[in-house]
Amino acid sequence: MSRSTRLTITLVAVVALVVGVWYGGRALWDKAKDAFRSDGCSISGYDLDPEQASVAATMVGAVAKHRPALPERASVLVLAAGLQESKLHNLKPNEGDRDSVGVLQQRPSQGWGGGHADVLNDVGEATKEFLDAMVKVPRWRTRPLAEVVQAVQISADGSAYAKHEPEALAIAQALDGTQPAGISCDFEAPTAVASTARVAQLVSSDLPIAAPVASLDAVHVAGAHWQTAAWFVAWSYQLGIERVDYDHHTWTRTGGWKTSAAPATEVVATMYRK
Repeated sequence: MSRSTRLTITLVAVVALVVGVWYGGRALWDKAKDAFRSDGCSISGYDLDPEQASVAATMVGAVAKHRPALPERASVLVLAAGLQESKLHNLKPNEGDRDSVGVLQQRPSQGWGGGHADVLNDVGEATKEFLDAMVKVPRWRTRPLAEVVQAVQISADGSAYAKHEPEALAIAQALDGTQPAGISCDFEAPTAVASTARVAQLVSSDLPIAAPVASLDAVHVAGAHWQTAAWFVAWSYQLGIERVDYDHHTWTRTGGWKTSAAPATEVVATMYRK
């Protein structure tokens, strides 16, 4: 065997080794990322767990459904209240202070929910009751946030609501669609996946949209906009949504938002499949 032949064989072997190590290392890295992936969502630098994200999306949806129509300020006010009262968690009976329940820690003994705790564990209904009381507060659109929320909640320390205004604004803008692709969630492969019929029922209950169409593995909402896309992402962990497509953007649970050929005529949520 000539020297040049031996050199060629050696170079080929080295290249093969390097390629093997690279691919092997990448596979290990991918596995490590999956192992250490933290299930959660992000909005403008603020981190939310999956429950917080879905609760917030439903709250902002309740503002969008309210009649008469309300400005974005209403979402900021109710989200700030929820951040202070429960950190945007839907508290069950005996999880809050005294008989307080739900995301806003409203008290059935004070007339909230018609005196029924289970009513207040419906996030949309709890939000609606807050909004109905809020619009009766004089100059609620322009007064300082803490003053308006305190007038509704009547808590021990009304000043505490003010510190949540920046986060509440960021969440409102991401979930009402003012900030396109404003929320992204990242999580491991889901162990449970809701039926498309269930997903269609939930989104049509939460948002003022045209009737969704459920296929075998996806939900299509014609004429919908960024709020609907944001709702699907916010609920993705809870429902097992793998992908959301809208307006030249595609979100996936492992890749976040990226530009794509997605049309602007409908929002499509595709469910996870093994």
